[in-house]
Parts: sequence; structure tokens; C-alpha cells
Amino acid sequence: MNRNHKGAFYFPLFRLLAMLRGGNAIRSESNAVEAWLVGLMSYLIHYLFFAALLLPGNITVWRGALLLVALAFWIWLFWLLLLYFNSLIIRLLHLCGFFRAIPNRRLQSALWGILTTAMAWILLDGSPALREVGAIWLVAAAMNLAAAMILIFSNGARVAGK
Repeated sequence: MNRNHKGAFYFPLFRLLAMLRGGNAIRSESNAVEAWLVGLMSYLIHYLFFAALLLPGNITVWRGALLLVALAFWIWLFWLLLLYFNSLIIRLLHLCGFFRAIPNRRLQSALWGILTTAMAWILLDGSPALREVGAIWLVAAAMNLAAAMILIFSNGARVAGK
């Protein structure tokens, strides 16, 4: 599954767009542009969520700038803890007999996406800029789920090598 397929994507929305353009809808986990795009958007959602949650409104410019720089490091620590807690949740699900056929990396991605989507939903209550970023994530997530359903029913959800 990790073979290099030129023009192949991991997320269903990109795979559906490739299929509609006459390309390959096979899943690949080696598209760097796609990984960077989604990773940066996910980081932006987490960063803005915690910035809106933790930074008071009546803070000086310099103190706010220092806290925003420190927040970048705190988000990295949060992600490390999140990966650890997600692995515990996955282990518990496997012990209960759930999702044993699904690779851990896919379950990790699903849990990560659920949390990021929840944070984006909460951003809808913020300022107009925060609402915009949250809405973009929510629309992209909804389009990704719709694309997954279309690929499933159109037999475009084939895995590489099958």
C-alpha cells in the first residue's frame, strides 16, 4: 500500500477529483503536498483554538506575541500527548474486539480528524476570521466524507495492488 503511485492521494476528496479528471483513484500514503496541506491546516485549527481559548483579550502586544510564540511549542507538546492518548484509546478498542482489521495509523488519523473537527466547530463561535477557518475545515471534512461515499459506491476506493 505504500508503493509510490504518481498522482495518487490518501484523502478521498483528492482521490475523487483525480478520478473525475480521468486519473487514478488508488489510495496512496506518499503524497507530500497533500500531507503538508492537511497537516498545516490541522495545525492552524489547533493553534487558533488554543490561542482563542488561552489568550486574554486585554493583553499587551509584546506579551501577546511572546505567548503566541510559546503556544507554537505547546501545540507540539499537545500533539505528542494526543498521539499517546490516541494510542491508548486504540489499544482499548482492540482489546474490546473493535477495529482490529484497520491499521493503527488509520485509526490514529480518524481520532485526530474527529478532534480537529470538534475544535473547528468550536471556532465557529469566535471572531469572523476564526469562524472562516473553522468553516473551511468543516466544509472540507464534509466534502471528504461525501467523496468517500461516492468512491465506495463507484468502486473507486480500490487499494493499491488490488
